[in-house]
This record gives sequence, structure tokens and C-alpha cells, in this order.
Amino acid sequence: MFEIKNVSKQYNGEFALNDISFKMGKGLNFIIGASGSGKTTLLKIISGMEQDFDGEAYYCGKSIKELTSNEKGYYYNNIFGFIWQDFNLLEDLSVLENVLLPQYLKNNQNQKYAATLLTDLKIFDLAHQKVKYLSGGQKQRVAIARELMKNPQVIIADEPTSALDEKTAKTTMDILRDISKKRTVIVVTHDTNLIDNQSKIIHLDKGELIATPQEIVTTTENLKYDKSHRLSIKNAFALTKSNVRRKFGRFSVSTLALMVAGILCLTTVSGAIGGSSQGEFDKLIDTYGEGLKDITVVGSFTSAKGTEGNTEEKPSADVTQDIGGLYDKYVGDERVDFTAFSQAVDDIKVTVSGKEYQIQKTGSVPTINKLVAGNMPTGKNNEIVVPESFVKTLGISNEQLIGKEIDFNGSVYNWDTGEPVLKDVSLTATIVGVADTTAYDEVEGKVIEYSVDDSFFFSKSALDDLRGQAEIKNKPMDFLIRAKTPADMISIKDELNENGIVPLGRFELVEDIVRLNKQTTEQSGTASVLIGILSIVMVIAIFLITGFMRKREFAIYKVSGFHNAHLSLLNLTEMITQTITAILLMLVTSPLIDLATKGLFGVNILTTKMLLTGVLLIALLAIVAYFTTAIAIIKTNTTKALKTGDR
Repeated sequence: MFEIKNVSKQYNGEFALNDISFKMGKGLNFIIGASGSGKTTLLKIISGMEQDFDGEAYYCGKSIKELTSNEKGYYYNNIFGFIWQDFNLLEDLSVLENVLLPQYLKNNQNQKYAATLLTDLKIFDLAHQKVKYLSGGQKQRVAIARELMKNPQVIIADEPTSALDEKTAKTTMDILRDISKKRTVIVVTHDTNLIDNQSKIIHLDKGELIATPQEIVTTTENLKYDKSHRLSIKNAFALTKSNVRRKFGRFSVSTLALMVAGILCLTTVSGAIGGSSQGEFDKLIDTYGEGLKDITVVGSFTSAKGTEGNTEEKPSADVTQDIGGLYDKYVGDERVDFTAFSQAVDDIKVTVSGKEYQIQKTGSVPTINKLVAGNMPTGKNNEIVVPESFVKTLGISNEQLIGKEIDFNGSVYNWDTGEPVLKDVSLTATIVGVADTTAYDEVEGKVIEYSVDDSFFFSKSALDDLRGQAEIKNKPMDFLIRAKTPADMISIKDELNENGIVPLGRFELVEDIVRLNKQTTEQSGTASVLIGILSIVMVIAIFLITGFMRKREFAIYKVSGFHNAHLSLLNLTEMITQTITAILLMLVTSPLIDLATKGLFGVNILTTKMLLTGVLLIALLAIVAYFTTAIAIIKTNTTKALKTGDR
């Protein structure tokens, strides 16, 4: 039983309802009046959709004004049923799916009862038809069936026949009269032709009550809160499955938005946008070898005039510099890949496993392109790195040679007297590494490559032994520094220059790359930030637009008993489904994505690490999307979304 006590409601200073009081119970009840008389406002108050009013409204002793969100959801799922002028059905769902909507908040969906209702309402043969293809009368029957699935105590109908023809309107009213024999049915209408002699009438005019029901009101039994009212995870995923199937276009757009935004963000974190300068340096490495990053530190050298096409006349000059202690300084530097002594040895003969080999003399300074096996000689014992070309003459693999002992014999020049004196040297050392000793030189604009087969590299202890045998005392040991990056190479070069040391290397060539890298880093950094922001904005925009386009859908859920917590769980299951689909789609299309990033940025992102990063980025964007949709859910005003009228 409803009891309305001194209820008033104002809009913009005007009374929509002015101090009305009445009681209403079982049977068919009509709220009538002209447009603007307050009918819809009264309906909103009775149903709990409007709780900001003066006075009191009760249903079975429970204050409707004080219903919490959870209690209101329980009422809409178990006590109140709603039939609307424009039906308020989910157009892309089938008849049966619409009818079963309130049942998702139950432990089990009573499909047998749904079939019975559809049969009684003569629409059983339309059970699997999409609602949008039905006539107005058929839609109204679907709406009635959906509300009867709740087995409600009250049916509230807002202009239920205004969108129907005369015959269909009469049929709808006959159904409502039959329902009113066991329930309270409240019909808001301006059509007095629908009213018969047995109907109870509440007549409003400009917010004033001018006619009320008879004093004797049949009461409704007391409320019993013994029914389950929750959305299980299982039912949330079932509802999500239905929504995906029926709204596949919307699902596809949202999923693609997550995947594309994730890929765009991946290009920023992978450094793809800023990888152009690195790509240019890689091309130089292909041309000049890894030795391009070498810095050679020598105790003395002669500067020559007119190098590399420079015809400016400059005198030759001998340069002598103190490089003592520099080797130890750079051995453990984090910018350095490795260091190696550049000791030239002539007339080399080596003995391995009892067999002697003569090494061809090249007349070049020992050169290392890259280490192909093992490690550089840094230990305290006599250790040596041998050329890969020598290993090939032995007929074994690089790895097989590592750890073997080698008897090394050769000659070293002693320049202590100012004149070269050739001294014989020999030692026994352990092979710890194998090096590619290919050298690259530019001649008349063309780069030529050749192998320096007599490039052997020694540990400091081994080299001290050799120099001791050659009686070298004054000349410091020359060495090279292999920098990790072009920037590291220029940084070390500048540092040496500041300390008065002139190193040797292809600095001009590398400096151009470093300068390009600095420029592109600044530009790509800005571009990466913008792309990252645009990706997030794209996701927010799409999900915000989609969310607000779904406000009517959310409102239909709410009048079916779903409150915000239920819709949040549904939002979560939908987002999980979209996220998993977006990730799978990214993984499946990753070869195509990789081709695109190679073409645009010259960078390969098809790596396990990058794909895992992409998965994480999509998941993070999905969290943003989840909260964006949650805003639309929270902001959904049921009465406005369902357009229930203004007064």
C-alpha cells in the first residue's frame, strides 16, 4: 500500500505538486490530468526515482524518500515493475534476452517461467527475434513480460498506450486489468477513455489533487527481503557475452581502440620514433665495422697534413703525450665495452697441441672488429686472444680452442734508444677469446676491408713479460678503448682532450651521428609524449562517448534492479573481454605491426619483451577505459535517460 502525506515538489519556483495526500492499494489505479498537471512528477516520487521533495511517501510502511541505492535496486528487481510509453527495451537484444534481463540478478534464470509469460502474452514465436524488428504492440507485450519476470507487487505504467493504435491500446489495458487482480497497477495517462467504473482515480490539476481514490484501500502484504539480489561473476560474463554478440560493432570499435592505442604507446616506450639516428649509426657499423667505436690512446704519433681530401697545407709534427695510468682508469668505466693493448709483434710463430704455425705478417697495427667467442684478456695470468682466421687453419670451432695453451714466439721493436731494435720474445699463454680481426679503410671514397691475421691481444701480465724480454722501459703501452655507444665515444674523447690527451679515432664521422641523435632525441621525445597523450585521450574519448551513448541502456538496467555496483561489475567483465581480445588481436597481427613499424621507424618491435610490454600497456589503457565508462554509469540519471517527462 502507498501512503502519500503532504507531498510537494517545485521546479524553478513553481509547484509541480502542492501538498497532496492520499492512499493507494491493490487493483487498477489511474493518475490522470492534463499535461503539466504533475502526473509524471508523482510517478517519479512513488517509484523512488525522485527523492528530493517535501512531505513523505511510504510503501508498506517503508519510506520511499529514504531508500538507499542498494534498496532501490532491490525494489526495482523484486517489488516495482515499470511499463513505459516508448517501451525502453534493449533494441539489439532478442525478446527472450530482454525478458530475462531482471533474472541476471538471481541465482538462476527461470527460462520456463519466461516461456510461459511469452505464451500467455502471445509472443512466444518471437522469442529469438530482435526487438527492433517488432511492432509497437509486440514491444509493449515484451516490456510487460520483462516486468512480470520480477513477479512484482506493483506495476507502474507511464502512458503505456500513447504510442499504440486503438486496438493494441485496448489489448494492453486488458492485460493490465488482468494483472491488477493480484497486484497494484498504477497507470499514468491523460486518456480518460481507458478508465472503467472499477478503476480508482487520482486526478491532478496544476499540481493540486482534485480527486482521490475511495477511502477503503486494499493493502499490500508487508515486505519480505528474502530474495537474492546480486550479480554473480558468472551472470556478468553471460550478460557480457550477450552484449558482445548483439553489439559487435561497438565491441569491435572499443577493442580496436585499446589495441591501436597500446601499439602507439609501445612505439614510444620502445624508442621506435627516436630510432632513426641509431639506424644511421648501424649503417655506419655495417660499413666500417664495430671498430668505428674505438678510441686509440698512444704515447706518441706523427700528425700528417692534408688527410681525407683536405688540401690545406699543414706541417707534420711529432706528438708525445703521457698516457700512464689511463688504461687502469678506463678498464672498469661503465661507458666502455672493453679495453685492449695494441702491441705489434713481428715474425709470429705459435705452437698449439705440439704443432707450430707461422702467422703471415701484415704490417698493420693489431685490429679487432668484434669478439666472436670467449672474453678479452683481463686476468692476472698470461692470457691471449687470437684471430679467428688462425682458428680456421686449425680446423676446429672457436669454442673448442678456448682454454687451450699456446706457445707464442715473435719479435718486438724496442725504440728506447730512438732507433728500432728488434728483440725476440716468447711466452706461454692461455687462450681466453677469439676475435674477428677484419679492418676497414677508406680509399678514394670507397671502403675496403681486409683481415689483419697477426692481431693478437695480451693480458697486462703477458704483455709485461714480452716487454721485459724486449727490454722496453720508456715507451708506455698503447691501448684502445671500445666505447659502448657513439655518445660514450665522444664523451670519452672530450674527457681525454680536457686532460691534454689527443686520442685517435673516426671522431668526425661519429660526432655527426651523436649530433643527429641529440636533435632527434629532443624531437622524438616531444613526439613520443604527444603520441602517448593522444593515445590516452583517444581511449578516454571513445569510451566516454560510448559510455554516454549507453546512458539509456544503463537506465534500463537500473529500472530492472541493477545498481551502480552491479553495473560496475558488468563494466569490469566487458573490459576484461575487450582487453583479452585486444591483446590476442595484437599478438596475431604482430607480424603486420612489425612490418609497419619497420617501414615507418626502421625499428623492429616484434620481440618477446616488446610484446609483453604491449600487453601491459593495453591492460593499463583498459583500466583508464574502465574508469571512463564508470563515470558514464555514475552520471546516468534514470528519469532523464528514459525521458519520463518534465512534470
